Amino acid sequence: MNKLLPLELLGWGTSDVESLPSYMLRSAYWHGVSGSMFIRHVLDISEHKFKSNDTWRLGKDGLITLARVNLLSRVTRQTLRDSTGHEMSCEPLDFLERHVRDIGCEIGGFRWCPECFAEMERIGAPLYFKQIWHMRAVIRCPVHRVCLLDRCDKCGSAQESLSARLLVGSCVNCSQPLSKRKHELVPADIAPSWDCAAHDILEIFERASRPGMVGKGMCNLSDFVRAVEEFLKRENKKPQVCPEVHKFVEKYARNWKTHCRLISLRRLAYLMNLTLFQVLACAHHVNPMLLTTVNLNHLPEHLELRKKTFRHHEEIFQKIVKYLEEQENPPTLKQVAEYANVSTGYLSHRFHNLAKKIVENHRDHEERRRLKDRQNAQSAAVGFFTVVRESGREASRKEAYRVLREETGLPKWVLKNAIQTVYAAIHFE
Repeated sequence: MNKLLPLELLGWGTSDVESLPSYMLRSAYWHGVSGSMFIRHVLDISEHKFKSNDTWRLGKDGLITLARVNLLSRVTRQTLRDSTGHEMSCEPLDFLERHVRDIGCEIGGFRWCPECFAEMERIGAPLYFKQIWHMRAVIRCPVHRVCLLDRCDKCGSAQESLSARLLVGSCVNCSQPLSKRKHELVPADIAPSWDCAAHDILEIFERASRPGMVGKGMCNLSDFVRAVEEFLKRENKKPQVCPEVHKFVEKYARNWKTHCRLISLRRLAYLMNLTLFQVLACAHHVNPMLLTTVNLNHLPEHLELRKKTFRHHEEIFQKIVKYLEEQENPPTLKQVAEYANVSTGYLSHRFHNLAKKIVENHRDHEERRRLKDRQNAQSAAVGFFTVVRESGREASRKEAYRVLREETGLPKWVLKNAIQTVYAAIHFE
């Protein structure tokens, strides 16, 4: 028996399949509950019982977790399929997950194409976020070739709320339709049809959109890459094979474990004059026509090799410790990162305990400072109203704020709250 409203996963079986977080928000709206409450209910009725520490994370992290391929998304999709009677799978994501290492790192939060939303509105179709829009490699809409947006064009807020107060397609902050643009498009906003850096990702969503569309290849991906390496060893002396490409593929084959990252596979497919789908599906034999004109020095901008940054971790640690000892007030983690010329993510990953201590010390310091400000504001307010009463006249709260703000320089609402508290106590009857 169905326990949930039988809403379909929009675009299932096509490259425009709806993302899981979009479906959860859309379904939560029609069930009349918040997105977080709906997600918790789905997990409660699932066969898998999550541990107490597997609590649902709200906000951006929670949305990205649902958009990826992991235990939570698998259990959620299976439970929704059993409870609604509709298919909930995302075949392109499953295909990528089988062949690519850490494909979840290539998936982000909500982004959208206002023109796609406007077209859905014109035909009276429900608005939804497509899974292809979550892929970080996809910068422009495959249909309209305009840049995807990640913030409301009116108020600038990111769509990270799980309140489900409005239908999908409206800003969670200002309720403005996400199909509306602040400025009209100009020809320069539309990319040429031949300029698509994510065409290989789009092909996977098109060719692997339905179950059974991807046939079994001749071999698995690791065997395919090693076959390429053997081919290059035989062809290395021929002038048309670039030695750099040989070293590049040899490095992949030598360091291969079970999977490879998406950017590396995209680069490998480009060097082999194949599409990413052909490489992942192992759909082609290695032949002499694969590597003839490619060169590592002529990779497209989005596939260029990045130089690795090597850091002396012990020196950075000692530098940070010395900096902290010299500070009178505990700095923020961002200030420490800027001083050490590293990112906050680096500090949290490399020096987890130190980063945690920095955050806690700054938080405690700020709490003590705010408490001291409240005490000073109340003392100043008591003194002001006491002096005024002794002089035989009455003073308004507005006058008290004007005088005390000039004398103390304390924050606005700290003073206002203190003045209100003292004023109410003095005039209590």
